[in-house]
Amino acid sequence: MTDNTKKSGIQNFTVGNTQETWVLYHNPFSLCSRKVRFCLDEYKIEYKSEPIDLIETGKYGVAEKSFLKINPEATVPVLLFEGKPIYESHEQIKFLVNNIASNTPILPSEKSEIEEMDYWIKKSSLVGDPILNQDIYAGNCIGPLTFPLFATMIRYVPLREIIKGLFNHPKKERVLLFLTLKVLGLKTLNSKKLISLLKKSLSNLNSHFLDLEEHLDKSKQMWILGDDFSLADVSWSVIIHRIHECGWQNFLLKDKPNIKEYYKILCARKSFQSSVIDVDHPLVSKGIYDLKKKLDEESSIYRTYKTICNQ
Repeated sequence: MTDNTKKSGIQNFTVGNTQETWVLYHNPFSLCSRKVRFCLDEYKIEYKSEPIDLIETGKYGVAEKSFLKINPEATVPVLLFEGKPIYESHEQIKFLVNNIASNTPILPSEKSEIEEMDYWIKKSSLVGDPILNQDIYAGNCIGPLTFPLFATMIRYVPLREIIKGLFNHPKKERVLLFLTLKVLGLKTLNSKKLISLLKKSLSNLNSHFLDLEEHLDKSKQMWILGDDFSLADVSWSVIIHRIHECGWQNFLLKDKPNIKEYYKILCARKSFQSSVIDVDHPLVSKGIYDLKKKLDEESSIYRTYKTICNQ
């Protein structure tokens, strides 16, 4: 009998039916998927791409029987190496950096640099409930700040697809959130409770960005650890990119020239372009366009943004 009990790192069982050395089950919009794709492209690893929908990109592909055989917990990304799954993005990235020889390593060799890298990675992480510990983890601020974009994306998703999640998705609270966004759209942001959460998230993320801005200003170097690109840059890249997708950059980064320049350099990096910028999805593009249009028109959502930012 095969023991399918999960452990950290690569599992001791195989899933799926593939002859490929590397297979990545991922979603174009998922931050964790983006980080793993970024690492794969940075290491120039050829892999079979298996896009899996989340409800914000059209349907609960993660809850379909075929994918639940790959990951019963219904989350992406999942990385297969010779058919054996690696769950959780941080475990996937750890496996890559520890097992792949490369002329361009993204893991520093000096102990002091590794400690500094770990500090910035931890600071950027999403850990546990995203409403909690936002003062410790910048990643925990991102979910709430993505609500406006979720609201513009979800209008293109059929209601029946969301309702399916009530029957087959293991995390019902997530289904109910998107059902609310589907029914109310951007009016969801009129909720005083939600505005309070967004204010808290924005304030905490701004504090994290101020720390990063100060660090970049002092170092006067291209990357977080200096001249060498590292996993710290992978972790922060997807956060800064998401802020631009959701239209918060004009509020959060207007007084942070070093982060703005840092983001320009990131966007010019070939592996970031191929793994994040160029991995598009029509619903994401439509949602970003609609939200940007609303903000440019200085509509009610623009005024809500200003209220949240205390402007």
